[in-house]
Amino acid sequence: MNKIRWGIIGLGSIANNFADALKQTYSGELVSIASLNSERRKIFGDKYNIHNVLRFDNYEKLLKSESIDAVYIATPHTFHADLSIKAAHAGKHILCEKPGAINFKQAKKVIDVVKEKGVFYKEGFMYRCHPQIPALLDYIKDNIIGEIKKITSSFGFDMGKIIPEHRLFNKNLAGGSILDVGLYPVSFSRMIAGVNSGKKFINPIHIDANAKIGETGVDEEAHAVLRFDNDVQAELHTAIMKNMHNNSIIEGTDGKIIVDNPWMPGKDGGPYHSTIRIIKNNIEEIKNFKGPEHLFFFEAELSSQSILKQKQQVPHPGMTWDDTLDNLKVLDIWRKKINYQLKEDLQ
Repeated sequence: MNKIRWGIIGLGSIANNFADALKQTYSGELVSIASLNSERRKIFGDKYNIHNVLRFDNYEKLLKSESIDAVYIATPHTFHADLSIKAAHAGKHILCEKPGAINFKQAKKVIDVVKEKGVFYKEGFMYRCHPQIPALLDYIKDNIIGEIKKITSSFGFDMGKIIPEHRLFNKNLAGGSILDVGLYPVSFSRMIAGVNSGKKFINPIHIDANAKIGETGVDEEAHAVLRFDNDVQAELHTAIMKNMHNNSIIEGTDGKIIVDNPWMPGKDGGPYHSTIRIIKNNIEEIKNFKGPEHLFFFEAELSSQSILKQKQQVPHPGMTWDDTLDNLKVLDIWRKKINYQLKEDLQ
C-alpha cells in the first residue's frame, strides 16, 4: 500500500483544512466524502475532484466502502464517539476531530473498541504534531528557564452575536467554549506540567473554575486554575464571545517562555511562521519556525505514516489514547465545576 485512502465524514470548514493538507502529504490521499447536505457534497466534491460514486449521502455507506482505508471525522462533537465506534467496527482507521468524545465515559468506550478491532485512532489535536511543540519540550527539558512554576494559556474568539442554531451555541450539540477550544489549553498545560515530573503528561490534583453561561445554556466564557502535585499551576481562559491573546506563557525559576501561537500556527493554511520567545535576565531570544506546509499537514502525514507502519497510535507529543482519556477527565471536572452538564453525562 503506497498511500492511505482517506474518506471525510462531515464537510464543514475544518474538513477543507484537512483536505487541503492531504494534497501536500506523501502518504495519504482523499478519495471519498460523506455529508447529509447535497449542496455541500457537490461543492466539496467538485473542489477536491471526488468521484461521484464516492460522494455518499450517508455516513455508514462511506464506512462500508472498500475504497477507503481511513476516515477523518469532522462532524459536530456529539457524533464523534458513535461514528468512531462504527468506523472501528467497519475496520477503518480513524482520525477524529477533537473532542474525540463528549466525556471520559464515551471516550473509554471508543478506545476499548479501537483496541479490540486493531485499528489506528487519534484525536485531532493538530497543534501537537507541529514542529514547534517538540522543540518547546526540548527547551524545557534542557532547563533553559529552570523549573516550571506557572503556565498561563488562553484560546478565545468572538462570534460577534449569539446564533442559537449554530453548533457553538447549541447545548444539544455540546456547544460552548470548553469543548470547542478550552480543551487546547488543558492538553497543553498537562503536557508542560508533566515535563517537571519527567512524564509525558500529568493530571491536576485540584481545579478551581468559573464561567459565564449564556442565554442558550452553553459556556460562552470559562476560566480555570489547575494545580499539579509538582507545584506547577496553570491558568486557563477560553471563550466563544470574547477575543483572547491565544498564546501560552510558561514561567520558570530562571525565566519564561512565550509561545505566541501555540494552537493554530499557519491559521490561513500555509506556509506557516510561528515564534517561541525565551526571556532570561531581561534578554529576549526569538526562535522562528517556518515552512511551506499547511497547518494540518503534520497531523495528516503522521496519521497516514502511522497507519502504513501498522501502528495504532501516534507517538508523543501527538495525542495518545491515554492522553485523550485523561484530558477528558479534566474537561469533565471543569464542566462540572461550572455546572455545565450535557445529556451525554447522564447516559
